[in-house]
Amino acid sequence: MRTKLSNYFRASYPGLAIETTEETRAVTDVIEAAKAVKKNVLTWSATEGVNMYLPNPRRIDDTTDLSDALKVREKDCIYIMRDIQNWPFDRDPILARSLRDLLAWCPTEGSCVVIIGPTFKAHGTVEKMITVMDYSLPSVNELTKIAEGIATSAKKQIVISEAVTRALGGLSTTEAENALSLSLVETGKFEPAVIYREKVQAVRKTGLLEIIAADPRGLDAIGGLEELKSWISRRKLAYSEEAQKYGLPLPKGVLLVGVPGTGKSLSAKAFGIALGVPTVKLDIGNLFNSHIGESEARTRDALKLAEAMAPCVLWVDEIDKGLAGSSGSGSGDSGVTRRVFGSIISWMQDRKRPVFLVATANQVHGLPPELLRKGRFDEIFAVDLPRADEREKIFGIHLAKLGRKPENFDLSQAVEATKDFTGSEIEAVVNDALFAAFYQQREVEAGDLVTSAHATTPLAITAKEQISDIRAWAKSRARAASSPSVVAIDDNRAARRFTKES
Repeated sequence: MRTKLSNYFRASYPGLAIETTEETRAVTDVIEAAKAVKKNVLTWSATEGVNMYLPNPRRIDDTTDLSDALKVREKDCIYIMRDIQNWPFDRDPILARSLRDLLAWCPTEGSCVVIIGPTFKAHGTVEKMITVMDYSLPSVNELTKIAEGIATSAKKQIVISEAVTRALGGLSTTEAENALSLSLVETGKFEPAVIYREKVQAVRKTGLLEIIAADPRGLDAIGGLEELKSWISRRKLAYSEEAQKYGLPLPKGVLLVGVPGTGKSLSAKAFGIALGVPTVKLDIGNLFNSHIGESEARTRDALKLAEAMAPCVLWVDEIDKGLAGSSGSGSGDSGVTRRVFGSIISWMQDRKRPVFLVATANQVHGLPPELLRKGRFDEIFAVDLPRADEREKIFGIHLAKLGRKPENFDLSQAVEATKDFTGSEIEAVVNDALFAAFYQQREVEAGDLVTSAHATTPLAITAKEQISDIRAWAKSRARAASSPSVVAIDDNRAARRFTKES
């Protein structure tokens, strides 16, 4: 960042804008970049007015009002202006003219205006004169230095492990300092679990991403889908140092399509456990804002936050709903959805950090063709209705989760009774059977599962046409998530074989 700032100063850019909540870090970077190119520095805020910082510290009186501050002229100087976006440029033409005059004067005298604040929207008269800079969260090296500084201050000899820096990823400088200090107070060392706990709170406050607490069983919590599980398990090796030396490319991600309730979201949650990295969820609906340009800015911020937390799994659930209309004219929302989609697509193509994208979709016909193009994802998997052998595993998983031993149940009739049921519907069958047995003050039995199944009408029947369309699309355009060892469509034969063997 400092090198980039120095280059802008050398190139006589009139104005720069840094959007960040880390004002102290940004000001430090600007000052150090100014020193590197031998520029003077002055700062302004509404509370302090104009202060010369370099070369000789001094205060310029009567400059707390922005209109007065904009009249100050210093050659070969970097003007650090804080929070000027809060001033009414739209309603005050003299104030807007004053800023334009200063920006026009700066490059002729070797100066530059640097605006720092959490948000920035340039007034129309100066929009072309100000360059908005991306200001990333602290890098691994910066986080390591922060941890070393805190350890030195506490007079402790602490080795900064990779687990610690990984837990810090995605935090601002202040948040990282707070988490590290709290970890020292609670444990006497830098404990990743404490840092991670604080990161959950910090990320939640942004409203952009959500850290997912996945089932610790990981892929074992999924019944069936052996082809998908085998595929993702092989990708874990790609994050090792040996894989990088071998030249193995980092995995991009996977798109899961198919029938609702068949385990797409469950799989996405389990991928983080399988890969040994955290899982964060992006809700596209949360990105949209009524203010002009805010949706696109929130999208960029969310993706930057995901990259700062890398390596990680980024889960976008029901991407088809979030991007509905992105393929059309965009007239309904002035093209905001299309621009948000464009930002996501560009990031998918250009990202450098190891962020494994997992997107799930039900309404496959509405997916934009740009999303399905080869190279966006490593693979597109179709998740279909579970076969007989997969339904047996799903029953076993849910019974075990509720404290029952699956081997104590003859599941053959329940498996047969749940033909065309989704995994979530099988879970509902198990829960309903437990309610029935508890009401009768007895232990649940296999017959309760059959009774509950017979009382349930699956989605494959209530929405037969839609489900058939989804399955037909996925069959010809995606890779099957289930192992091909048993032909999925011959479910009756599989059920009979399973019953006979049981």
